[in-house]
Amino acid sequence: MIRRVFITVLFLTMLVVIPTSGFAQGESGRYYSETGHTLAAQFVDYFDSHGGLEILGYPITDAFVDPWTGLLIQYTQNSRMEYYPETETGTMQVRLKELGVILISDQSKVFSDPISLGSNADCDYYALTGHSVCLAFLEFYDRHGATRLFGFPITDFVLENDRLVQYFQGFRLDWYPENPVGGQVQVAPLGRVHFEAMGYDPYLLRPTTPSNTMMYQIVDLQPKASVEKPATAAADTQEVYVVVRDQNLLPVRGAGITLVASFPGETRTLLMPPTDELGGSRLSLTFSDQAPGTEVSLEFFISTGTVLTTTRDSFRIWW
Repeated sequence: MIRRVFITVLFLTMLVVIPTSGFAQGESGRYYSETGHTLAAQFVDYFDSHGGLEILGYPITDAFVDPWTGLLIQYTQNSRMEYYPETETGTMQVRLKELGVILISDQSKVFSDPISLGSNADCDYYALTGHSVCLAFLEFYDRHGATRLFGFPITDFVLENDRLVQYFQGFRLDWYPENPVGGQVQVAPLGRVHFEAMGYDPYLLRPTTPSNTMMYQIVDLQPKASVEKPATAAADTQEVYVVVRDQNLLPVRGAGITLVASFPGETRTLLMPPTDELGGSRLSLTFSDQAPGTEVSLEFFISTGTVLTTTRDSFRIWW
């Protein structure tokens, strides 16, 4: 038990140095390990000056030529950026597609059944579109550039899938009351919604690794644990398996795994083999004299570099 507490404290202590963003800057753009896509050089400056990750989100495709318009475009989680020739100057510029206008899901409800907040609510009214922005949405809207970035409101508050939302020309804001204060207003992932609505090749969403593999960072681990037998005899050998993938579901080779197996009256701490090229590891757990009907809990501590996580499984002694 002392060894288990020590391992747990060690893992929690190391968590403070986990990087918050795995991007790499190069002449050809900016690569984000979080999604496995490169923000094209044509879009980097615009991205940085228009809310960056907080508003636009991570890139979910590389840049590609839209077969419908012939423009170079790139999708992020919350937006679509387009690289187009500006008519008056003849120079190439970046603009945001007005996804809010395009993706209003139920216009009859949006425009006929708004949610009234009363006359005393803290709101700003926009006569151009006839809608108001209020309360926490207004604070978020103003803090991030208001009409310059989001465009004008094109609805009042409405309920969509049982969540309070509001549409703007370029975006949709969603209300998450369950989040901590400061994180309750979130930009909706309309970029992915629009990408799928356009029917583009899903292959464009697949993560890629950069030519310089040193640029790729593992920023999250997604392990899956399993056992060969959900029920065993009192004296038996259990095969324990763990498969570790990263934030893009790519296999993680060389991850360290510590298994803490809790039997009734006994706790074992075991070091599993490092994961192989497929992200897998396996260990044989032998035991005897276990009481039928009891449960054996398995807790796995997985790490690579400074990224750590845990997962659990269990099995039962049945006869």
